[in-house]
Amino acid sequence: RSFGAMQRGLEAFAKFVPRDVVKMMLSGAMSQKNLMTWRTVTVMFTDIVGFTSLCETVPSEDLVGLMADFFEAMCEEIVATGGILDKFIGDCIMALWNVPARLQGHQ
Repeated sequence: RSFGAMQRGLEAFAKFVPRDVVKMMLSGAMSQKNLMTWRTVTVMFTDIVGFTSLCETVPSEDLVGLMADFFEAMCEEIVATGGILDKFIGDCIMALWNVPARLQGHQ
């Protein structure tokens, strides 16, 4: 039962982090020595223009569905391109690329 719970947790985690990074974490390859290096990273912040006005005019049930669809689509693209979801900040998403694992072709 514990193994099943762990597996479900890792599958959920993999929605926000590339599978290679999850594997790296589980293998122990993410030591401080490996992570403490200088490198160029990409940080993305998204913000929905007019979100406050949207909140004032759209019923909350519809807004929740709209935001769920937006976050799901964005997270899929972030992970598909090797990025990591860092956090949601209201309607904002913060994502990172080239950390903690090096991303092939990142400049």
